[in-house]
Amino acid sequence: MNQQSAPLAPGRQRVALMQPYFLPYLGYFQLIAAADHFVLYDNVQFIKNGWIERNRYLLEGEAKWFRIALAKASHTQHIMERRISEGFDLSELLNKLDFAYRKAPRRSEMMTWLEALLTPAADSIAALNERVIKACCLLLGIETPISRASALPVACESASQERVIAIIRTCGATHYLNPIGGGHLYQAEAFQQAGITLELLGATLPPYSQGSSHPFVAGLSILDALMFQAPEAVGEWARLGEIRRA
Repeated sequence: MNQQSAPLAPGRQRVALMQPYFLPYLGYFQLIAAADHFVLYDNVQFIKNGWIERNRYLLEGEAKWFRIALAKASHTQHIMERRISEGFDLSELLNKLDFAYRKAPRRSEMMTWLEALLTPAADSIAALNERVIKACCLLLGIETPISRASALPVACESASQERVIAIIRTCGATHYLNPIGGGHLYQAEAFQQAGITLELLGATLPPYSQGSSHPFVAGLSILDALMFQAPEAVGEWARLGEIRRA
């Protein structure tokens, strides 16, 4: 199902809210493309070994991790407070990816793009990920406005359902879109009482050639798809996904 085939009525707006992930997978961009406004949830507690500072690439048919090294800090810090380690070696990360995708048809273009994207210093992992996500959207032709939760005038300090509702209200939205895998975190009735419709997006991950005889590995970083497919094709996939009411 193409999610763009059923736009909301005039005067109604759909907002999606997610933590700023590092080079996230296709489903993340389907969420952005389906929303009228996308909010980076950067002022919640950082969770180690999630998707914020790392993601997966393909090496000889197997999913492997690559990451941005972060400075040591308290486990209570928010995502926007986590700094990139001074010892982080970007060239090591780039060499790892360059070797893994040495036979990919779009390797040269994508490695040049990635190096230019990651080279400027960033004051936090949240700032770097915002830059990367926006650059990916530009490449895929996604025009959804993106903002940070930390820049919104929301007083609620909890990371609970009430805070999410407060953010959606502040954005002036009527619909909240969440990945279907996180649907258990929320109660549709609570959103309904606040005048908000809770929706869930089921990602659609089309298989594509990954340059080997190994079985297709889904859910890798968007970088994997862009190594093998033109941005226009991946951009079309970003308009897929199934939205249903919770």
